[in-house]
Amino acid sequence: MDGLPNLDFRSLRIFLTLMTERSVTKTAMLLGVSQPAVTQCLNKLRQAFRDPLLVRGPQHMVPTARAMRLEGEVRRFLQLIDDTHVSEAFDLASEERNIIVTAPEYLELLLLPKIASALRREAPRITLSIRAPDARKATDLLATGEVDFRMGWVRDPPLATRAMPLFQDEIVVIAGVNNSMVGDSLTLEQYVSLAHIRLFGTGLTTSGRVIDDYMKQHGRTLPVCIFAQGLLALLESLHQTDVVATIPKRMAEEISKTFAIKIVPFPGVLPTVRNALYWHEKNHRSPLHHWFRTLVVDVAAELRTPRKESGR
Repeated sequence: MDGLPNLDFRSLRIFLTLMTERSVTKTAMLLGVSQPAVTQCLNKLRQAFRDPLLVRGPQHMVPTARAMRLEGEVRRFLQLIDDTHVSEAFDLASEERNIIVTAPEYLELLLLPKIASALRREAPRITLSIRAPDARKATDLLATGEVDFRMGWVRDPPLATRAMPLFQDEIVVIAGVNNSMVGDSLTLEQYVSLAHIRLFGTGLTTSGRVIDDYMKQHGRTLPVCIFAQGLLALLESLHQTDVVATIPKRMAEEISKTFAIKIVPFPGVLPTVRNALYWHEKNHRSPLHHWFRTLVVDVAAELRTPRKESGR
């Protein structure tokens, strides 16, 4: 097909998803990437094929005649590539390997216990190493193989990276139960008048950047007075001082099972937290990688199940 030499497999897979979903937003949600990344890819495809491919319609995007013809060719091409890379058989129980994953403490807290349980049961010789994320080096670490997987909320992953969505979340504010300055809700003025503590490992998290962007849009600056290295220090600070923290809701709910905290909604509308699992294209057909990806997605699926709230 003309145009293919200048395109990578990920762009072609995005094209097929766009043809199925007929929506940039739905495609981004399904693949766990940002809408600008999907739009950029679509523009790249349009230039390569010299055709609009998908245009705006009254309810959804409408494919051109050229796009309809290309869809079948692209599907056959990608299937041919997949068929020529048949994964070798391997014995999971005897596999000896160190799987290295970068993940924020939030996802480690929610997912690691059940992942560890499956590892001990199915792959007892596998060693799992969780490292703090470093957004500045993430792409290189995956490309070189120093890291196998990246878990987190990545708003614009590189094109050489594959992704599977895990679960969505929202941002909330937490405080110690004795913090008299925090009630059942907060206004933006009240929120910025409070002293804040923030987790800060190897750099600012995606949620931290999103919150700072929101503050900037509203002409405010978040008064962060403490940067904590770990969750336990953050929680003890909540109990012993008047500081508050802004974290994902599921993390707050998990914390509340052990520590007494107040959980209140964030005083504004923030983007949905879209957690995903990322890996480099070169490892896509590794049988061990495939097994681990399936394991993580299955564990995360339990977090996508609607939760029953007692007393309601």
